[in-house]
Amino acid sequence: MTEFENKTYTLNIGVDDFKKMATSNTLFVDKTSFISRLLGSGYHVTLITRPRRWGKTLNMTMLQYFFSIPVKSNGEIDEEERLKKREIFSELKIRELPDILENYLGKFPAIFVSFKEIKGKDYETVEMKVRELIYELYTRYKYLLQSEKLDDIQKTRFKKFITKEFDLAELTNSLFHLSEMLYTHFGQKVFILIDEYDTPLNDWYALQLARDTLSVQEETYFQDVLELFKGIFGKALKGNDYLEKGVVTGILRVAKANLFSGVNNFGEDSILEEDYAEQFGFTESEVNTLLHKARIDQNPETANALKSWYNGYNIGGLTIYNPWSIMNCIQNRGKFKAYWVGTASTALIEQALVLDKFQEEMQTLIEGGSVDMIADPKMVFSDIKSSPNALYNLLLFSGYLTVERSIENDDTTYNCEVKIPNREVRSVFSGSLQKWISKKFNIDVKDYNAFLNDLLKGNVETFTQKLKDYLEVSASFFATGPKNAELFYNGFIMGLVSAVSSQYFVETERESGLGRADLLLIPKPMARYQNALVLEFKFGKSREDLTALAQKALEQIETKNYMAKIKAHETVMRTLKVGLAFGGKDVEVAFK
Repeated sequence: MTEFENKTYTLNIGVDDFKKMATSNTLFVDKTSFISRLLGSGYHVTLITRPRRWGKTLNMTMLQYFFSIPVKSNGEIDEEERLKKREIFSELKIRELPDILENYLGKFPAIFVSFKEIKGKDYETVEMKVRELIYELYTRYKYLLQSEKLDDIQKTRFKKFITKEFDLAELTNSLFHLSEMLYTHFGQKVFILIDEYDTPLNDWYALQLARDTLSVQEETYFQDVLELFKGIFGKALKGNDYLEKGVVTGILRVAKANLFSGVNNFGEDSILEEDYAEQFGFTESEVNTLLHKARIDQNPETANALKSWYNGYNIGGLTIYNPWSIMNCIQNRGKFKAYWVGTASTALIEQALVLDKFQEEMQTLIEGGSVDMIADPKMVFSDIKSSPNALYNLLLFSGYLTVERSIENDDTTYNCEVKIPNREVRSVFSGSLQKWISKKFNIDVKDYNAFLNDLLKGNVETFTQKLKDYLEVSASFFATGPKNAELFYNGFIMGLVSAVSSQYFVETERESGLGRADLLLIPKPMARYQNALVLEFKFGKSREDLTALAQKALEQIETKNYMAKIKAHETVMRTLKVGLAFGGKDVEVAFK
């Protein structure tokens, strides 16, 4: 329980059932404008893609609760419950549109089904879980068996679903059949709301990235899963005379799957569009209101810190915040840390970020730079291994990049300049960089961090010997050319910085090409080792004397006025000056 402006609220983090949120004393952001925006859309079926934990399910359950006809167990309309709905929505923004309340509130059958838990390593597992999901869906409508408007054929079919005796063809037609029976009973067309449609496919794509080749059996599994969902979605949304409107949400629009081919009057809204920009995620105004109510905006530095941690998403020209991170930050009384990045499996992202061919761009992004790309909502996953642009599409639509500038093309693609949105997401890239370095060193991340600790403790000789040993293991990578060596060493330096940034003040000075990368590490009071480090990196040319180059780097440190900055930190016990000279798989270190 949290007290905001003398009123006590509950912060139910992770609750995505709108009815529970709206009927309890829970603080949430009013997104009922989504209802009017949807009804004003000319599309019969709309696909909305947003990153995970961005309020998709909560908005979908809001639509279900708003539109659905409340029914008693015997199938009669529950007028008392309909009045309760009106009371709830009359306190929200949608009250400003009385015609919508009068004509749509509690007036339509609604089917809500979420595929977010449908995951499996083979087709049989996926089909079994979908069968269970459809069974549970049908049990919510048992009152249809008592309907005098359904004929015997419809009731016999319905009984098959609630006794789990339906075959594959009936499973494929399950949402269509249910919409037909609801239309027959109520005499009203049906809203079909399909949430997280792409979850079953994303797991397979992660498997595809993780392996060089897939077995024939694995390829067959995927095609079977694809056909299953093409059938279910196609029957429900394509040419369904009982459909009022369909809404589908997911993270990605999977072009190769072609799940929505042939669906008439089909509209799409991604993070590149304006139509539903305000309806998913929090606007700056909404965040300011929440922070004010929570009384954690009294410190003027709070807003700047919050923007550094969670801001940076540009959607439809609006600044949009990740709602999961904001609500967790409030729940934890304004404590800033990475809340969103660890909330779900990121296997697909992780597999992509450690591929060699993307490291140059990844390092540019980590350093705060941007990358040009062609954003295509209809991305093809199978291209990720070979196409940086496909990878950027995956990162963009999953919430790991944001658009800085974009120009729409005639073919529904966009020329975009993208960057990492905020500090929270940057931690994912930094972690992946460390994994890539440790992969090249042939050690796990834990050993990599222990190796860096040798440097922080002042054991420079031990650090140097381990570094030489690890580089010897990585010889094959360097053999492919000097560019790879520069890429590796730059990544190594950045990995070092990201590994210690929570305990050290970090200052860097960089130049382009094969120039220097000066690094100053000053321990914060909570750091385990109170050693300050001044490091100078040099990249040697062919046959250059690395020992002399390392000594030159050390001498260069002496001429720089770093000591004044270090002396300002009274907790520093000693200062280590380290010059490192790299050349191919070789390294020499001079220190003082």
